[in-house]
Amino acid sequence: MRAQTFPRTSLTMLRVGHCVHPECLALRGGAWRSGTFPALVGLIRHPDAGAILFDTGYSEHFEHATARFPERLYRWTTPVTLPANECLQPQLARHGIALHEVHHVFASHLHADHIAGLRDLPRATIWHGASALRAARAAGRIARLRKATLLDLLPDDFDARGSAIESLPASALPHAWRALGDGFDLLGDGSLRAVPLPGHARGHFGLLLRHEDDREYLLAGDATWRIGHAASRTARASAWPTRLLADDWAAQRDTLSKLQRVLDATDDSRCVLPSHCADSYARLPVAMRGTP
Repeated sequence: MRAQTFPRTSLTMLRVGHCVHPECLALRGGAWRSGTFPALVGLIRHPDAGAILFDTGYSEHFEHATARFPERLYRWTTPVTLPANECLQPQLARHGIALHEVHHVFASHLHADHIAGLRDLPRATIWHGASALRAARAAGRIARLRKATLLDLLPDDFDARGSAIESLPASALPHAWRALGDGFDLLGDGSLRAVPLPGHARGHFGLLLRHEDDREYLLAGDATWRIGHAASRTARASAWPTRLLADDWAAQRDTLSKLQRVLDATDDSRCVLPSHCADSYARLPVAMRGTP
């Protein structure tokens, strides 16, 4: 029964660049030293829908979008490194996938470090939060910058290829994840569920799937930036300076509490994987770590 209601897909995680930031300004209780925050991208292979990406990480388009002031401040406050071998195109090629063969992209939210590669994926449908797009387009240039949003990263045909997550059928999540509420069935077969994780950004969603080894993964975006080691499994909260940049800190705190309830109640058959947690990436099985 479980196999029918939660079909398996294949998940490989890629590091597509990283930024550097003082840990104490990003994580509550963080060290004074600078920390490396990778931009993790999920490469999902679905038996019928083909290649799907969870976010895109960085790309050269980020450099173009932050070339002028005031957007250049974004580049200065979070210095970005994108080695040639971590760019999306060569990484996908190593896995036998061309950019035009990516059929769908799931944008957890519209912050630049999650969508900078959208322009390189010309044939992909883009699942996104409708409220995220409305808020980005309604805000002024400075307000968007404060929320780490760069409209220049959206493809020119975004409206034609975009698909609002909230318009998809809602359904109950598998039992272990019920604390997070209902999800949205992306493909209609129960294999990929968009999970609302509000607070960090407007229209912020995670993605729940079941890997081919039967382990369940919640790709949590920026709902938390770090998960503690296996013994503690603690979802780390943001430091107070970063909270000022949150769309809704009260909602983010509530989301974090729900994530912690899930972590406390689950075992090693389930995993919450944040988008910027180097430790979580390192704990993945070797076969799922797609970046050399």
